[in-house]
Amino acid sequence: MSKSIDIKAILSNNKEPKFSGELSQTELTQTLSWYAQNRDSKDATKYATEFFKKKFKIEAPDGLKTQSSTFGFICRIVSLGGVLSGSNATWFDDIVEQLKKAKPAVNKSAKVVSVLSIQDHIKRKAGECIGELEGQIDELITTKFSADVSPYAIMNTLEIKGAHTKFVIDHFKTRRAEYDDVLTTTDSDIKEAYSNFTKVQLKKLVAYCDQVIVDGMRLAGDSVKSRKPRKRKAKSAEQLVSKINYAKDFAELKLVSVDPKTIVGANQLWVYNTKTRKLGCYNAEDAAGLSIKGSTVQNFAESKSIQKTLRKPAVTLPEVLKGGKVALRNVLTEIRAAEGVLTGRINNDTILLRTIK
Repeated sequence: MSKSIDIKAILSNNKEPKFSGELSQTELTQTLSWYAQNRDSKDATKYATEFFKKKFKIEAPDGLKTQSSTFGFICRIVSLGGVLSGSNATWFDDIVEQLKKAKPAVNKSAKVVSVLSIQDHIKRKAGECIGELEGQIDELITTKFSADVSPYAIMNTLEIKGAHTKFVIDHFKTRRAEYDDVLTTTDSDIKEAYSNFTKVQLKKLVAYCDQVIVDGMRLAGDSVKSRKPRKRKAKSAEQLVSKINYAKDFAELKLVSVDPKTIVGANQLWVYNTKTRKLGCYNAEDAAGLSIKGSTVQNFAESKSIQKTLRKPAVTLPEVLKGGKVALRNVLTEIRAAEGVLTGRINNDTILLRTIK
């Protein structure tokens, strides 16, 4: 492991770290942990302001105060000689470039219009989100993992979409791998760097990264779903029931099925299986009513759609065929038999007893 950072200074918790080159992911995380515990947001803003003034000879750019404390702390690390690598360097450089473009003009009475490409806007938004999420990690560490944090809330507030989530997810996959390695490593230097974290706390950091990844994938999925679907031509009732298999009649009990087209849009469908002697009632999930796909009932409320075995079908079935809506409410309740769930499947043993609109 490279000795680009004074580990002992970090662990002492009272002396600012010193840097002498490129920081590994482990070293950077440990350093940010020190700053989160020993400095505040005002210090972070001050560090960022000093960085831009010294590095680029410009005053604090517009939008600097909206950046997370993590960005300010990294400005300090870079100013003191620390060198970033990999995704951390890309993230930091992108934000710096964005802020440089947003700096106020020398002539304050004139407005400067900076034109950013679509990809620039995406990276800028993703970088802003990553900064805020890194801030939540700082908050977890500072509060000894008692803070109530929500990656989804931040991404939702910032209106993160599918185009942004790739950058966010990639960043936190790297983060997660780092924390996971600490839990399994035999490297003494890495163990020392994270010695102020317990295994439980490291697992919580892994869980946080997992949550970011899951929430990012969820938002990416929501973005796809929110696209306006291609409008499909609505099928007629005749088309919907064209492939249904059902028993048209049952001579033994003088039963005749209703026209299956009446199922479409109905609030209720009563069915009777002549083979199992089960009486069932499908209740629609919503105002759209029931529908049919192939030989399967669609859009029914599973918790409210049940069936029971009849001991005396000749007595009970006429009640279903002739009873009003109020009477039908009690038919299944009064049958002394175990309830069974309905699967939606209709077959050649099924009589379509009655539909209620």
